Amino acid sequence: MSGSGQDWRRCVLTAARQKGQRLAERFGSLAIDRRGTIAMVFGLAMIPFAVATATAIDYARAYLVQQRMLHSLDAAALALAASSHRDADDLTQVARSFFEANYPDDGSSTIGEISVTVDESTVTLSVSASVDTALLQVVGIEAVSVAATTEVLKETKGAEIVLVLDNTGSMGNGGKLSALKQATTDLVNIVFGNQEEPELLKMGLVPFSAGVNVGADKVNSGWIDVDARSSYHGLNFAGGANVFSMYAMLSNKSWNGCVEARPHPLDVLDTPPDPTNGDTLWVPYFAPDEPDDYPANRAGYSRYWNNYLDDGVNNNNLDMDYRQRRKEKYNGRYVSGAGPHDSCSIAPLTPLTNVKADLLDAVDKMVANGSTVIPSGLAWGWRVLSPTPPFTEGVAYDDEEYRKVLVLLTDGMNDIGSNRGPLNSHNKSFYSGYGYVSQGRLGTTNVSAAHQELDARTATLCENIKATGITVYTITFQLADGPIKDLMRDCASGPEKYFDSPDNATLRMHFNAIGKELRKLRISK
Repeated sequence: MSGSGQDWRRCVLTAARQKGQRLAERFGSLAIDRRGTIAMVFGLAMIPFAVATATAIDYARAYLVQQRMLHSLDAAALALAASSHRDADDLTQVARSFFEANYPDDGSSTIGEISVTVDESTVTLSVSASVDTALLQVVGIEAVSVAATTEVLKETKGAEIVLVLDNTGSMGNGGKLSALKQATTDLVNIVFGNQEEPELLKMGLVPFSAGVNVGADKVNSGWIDVDARSSYHGLNFAGGANVFSMYAMLSNKSWNGCVEARPHPLDVLDTPPDPTNGDTLWVPYFAPDEPDDYPANRAGYSRYWNNYLDDGVNNNNLDMDYRQRRKEKYNGRYVSGAGPHDSCSIAPLTPLTNVKADLLDAVDKMVANGSTVIPSGLAWGWRVLSPTPPFTEGVAYDDEEYRKVLVLLTDGMNDIGSNRGPLNSHNKSFYSGYGYVSQGRLGTTNVSAAHQELDARTATLCENIKATGITVYTITFQLADGPIKDLMRDCASGPEKYFDSPDNATLRMHFNAIGKELRKLRISK
């Protein structure tokens, strides 16, 4: 608190003394008869004492007002320290509201405007008031001014936040991806504020579709299955094959960083990779060339989705599995389109970082492609936040100085076989991070049952993630009512942390609200 009252008290005493002297002179001029009237002399002598007494009483009243002001400023400053408001007018309004709610106005003072200064570490509030005098008015002093200032140091908690965002093909419709980019940019800017590289804030980004792109630079990380040790490695090729050798056969395609899901239950756990156990490693994604259209149609199959090479087989051979699994057809071939990257031609994830510019750049690079496999996105969002490998940027779960948050958005249900036409093929689905439904990696060879299993694994992941203390926010985007909304509502850490966005404008509003809440989470009073 500043303006303790010393300066204005000195001014009041001086003014009162001068007033008393003038009054004494006036009374003295009336004393023509100097033969000594004791009463007159005594009266004149009492004037300075009366003024001093009045000063003491009014000073005490003014001091009380000042203390009330200081108490009310403290309440307002603490409110601002936890507020998500950034606009100066909004901050002033919040401060005034809390001040008035805590200030017992008895009508004896007039409170001036509150001055608000907020930066990343402190909240400073100042206010002055004019206090009506009760006794000093007899000497012409009708009011005195007091001032109070308070400063609250914001204790900033650490926060680790990962955004798990649907980048599937449907996000390319109706400007949805552009709306998501804008909303996500808003959230990043709100949480980071004017700090470009805050010390206690880290954020990651995990785009997902049928799989997740961990980054092609992770090939030598030690947790990518480069030696084909996983039980799932090479399932798509006759006699098995190292996926990297298949990429090497193509003239213009290399691994883009996408990975497949680990065998169950490792796919819903954060078990660290173990070089001695191949199933704990991640198999590089390779969507095989599916059979040519002509024999597929002759065999009564629907059109295969991902046919990007000539099978090199006589059209009388209608063994679709044989045609698809032939390794020789890849040798020296040029692939147009996504080819082996089909359903996972998306931007790589961004591990936890405190560099705001890197996050905004990653948001801008998001593209829409592929079908929806929510468990893949959730699992990698968890791994980005986890303190254990494959990513180790996260602090320990029990670190009391940090809060961990996962934000999940989807614009559709788990879907690997029904959103792009009939799938009356021997694969029974599109290719995804769980391979083909026909391979039974989801515990079934029925596409409807596979979708139900993906929902079940989504629910399991949600519970596993929340069990570590991570706070989960979920958002559905342009979805009709249905089971997916219930699934996302249950996945969130509470009903208030689930947001349904029926349109682009509402999505942006919800992302802004979540951003403000996340920023508020970092403030501890």
